[in-house]
Amino acid sequence: MATQHSLVLGIVSGAYERLRKEDSFEAGLYVALAAAVGILVAVILYFTCYTGILKRENERLGKVLGSLKREKETLGKEKEALQKNYEILKRKNERLGKEDSSKVGFCVVVVVGILVAVILWCAYYIACFKRDIKRLTREKEDLQKNYDSLKGKNERLGKEKEDLQKQNVLGIVSGENERLGKEDSFEAGLYFAFAAAVGILLLVILYFACYTGILKRENERLGKEKKALQKNYEILKSKNERLGKGASSEEGFCVAVVGILVAVILWCAFRIARVKREIKRLIREKEDLQKNYDILKRENESLGKETLKQEKEKVEADFKELRRNTNTCVYVVDREWKPITEACVNVTLDPDTASPCLAVSEDGSRVRFTGERSAEWPSVLGREGFTSGGHYWEVEVGEKGYWVLGVSTHPHEKSIPQKPGEGYWLMRLVKGKTCKAVSQSVDQTLNLEKMCKMWGVYLDHGGGRLSFYNAETRFHIHTLEGSFPGQVYPIFSPGSHDKGPLIINTKVKNV
Repeated sequence: MATQHSLVLGIVSGAYERLRKEDSFEAGLYVALAAAVGILVAVILYFTCYTGILKRENERLGKVLGSLKREKETLGKEKEALQKNYEILKRKNERLGKEDSSKVGFCVVVVVGILVAVILWCAYYIACFKRDIKRLTREKEDLQKNYDSLKGKNERLGKEKEDLQKQNVLGIVSGENERLGKEDSFEAGLYFAFAAAVGILLLVILYFACYTGILKRENERLGKEKKALQKNYEILKSKNERLGKGASSEEGFCVAVVGILVAVILWCAFRIARVKREIKRLIREKEDLQKNYDILKRENESLGKETLKQEKEKVEADFKELRRNTNTCVYVVDREWKPITEACVNVTLDPDTASPCLAVSEDGSRVRFTGERSAEWPSVLGREGFTSGGHYWEVEVGEKGYWVLGVSTHPHEKSIPQKPGEGYWLMRLVKGKTCKAVSQSVDQTLNLEKMCKMWGVYLDHGGGRLSFYNAETRFHIHTLEGSFPGQVYPIFSPGSHDKGPLIINTKVKNV
């Protein structure tokens, strides 16, 4: 704006200097012309800047609304994500509890079963060892008894043998004495003495020979018994050593098994403690997540109930105020566009109301100009009129340079006046670039950057509003306000300058 004012002041000051120097009628005209051009340029620049400011403000409000919608969607997604995490942690906690209880029960059963089996196995082998030791002890005692009995028997037999030898010698001597007593002669005595000496000598020799043989045999027998006892002793000794080694190995095996069981029990205890710590950690994480979820929930509720509602109301109020004040193109949000498209009606053209220079298709969805070029605006009405409620229809104008869309309360008129009066609410395009909103009290030229090819028309009969939209981009273009007395009809004019048709769109896209 400062640049514009400085430009105008420069033009006016230059003209003033020229007028002061030349002081003529021609110079005055130049000054007046320069001032008028400067003022016109300033006005054009002012409206251009004001329009740009309004467009930027509209874009900013659209971005604010979009950011609020995205923030709401983000909060909703975070809420859903927290809910899913809560459900996952809950299921994981329940699954861990079930798995831990099943694992602990299984470990306890296995450990108890192994301990019982090992104890029974150890008790069985200890009983076997005791039985073997008792049996070997009894065998040893029996052998010792046999050895003692054999030794006593040998001593007894030796004594009996000596007694028998003594009895035989005394018998021989007594017999000889009796014989000598009977033969009382010297020769007999001599023979007796000689025979006695010889007999005694023989007895002594036989005695020593027999005694030597007996002692030899007895010694051999005792040697054999000694060897047998020695062998038995060695066997018993080796057996005792083997049993001792077996017992030590079995004891070592038992110790190893007990060690393994102790290690298993310690490992199970460690795992149980670790699982308990993991469960406690998960419980703490669950509590933290629950706290965060509650905080986010409260924040979401507060945002949804207070901040978001206030911002939404403010943006909607700004949109409405902007539309009323400027009639500029504003994007229509889903919440407003949905009820408009839901009010869509199937408009059918009535050939009986068409101008003679117009051709209406058989299905009543197309109309085109067929006459000679003129300045008139031949028209055709919709078959059905509207007396209340909201109604929406779409018209495809394509690349046409002349057309008229709107509503009318004149069911018998077959052309539109150049300057419509009461009962007309229209949108008119002239020469493909000048778009005007026309009614009894309004004749406004709209500044559109680009002409749309598909127009949407929404009639709010009760609210007294006729709104026009770009049906392709969902931008609001203009709204005519007034009071609709009674029944109004959709009106269409393809103009009288080209042969292009107006086509009623029967497939309106909803949100």
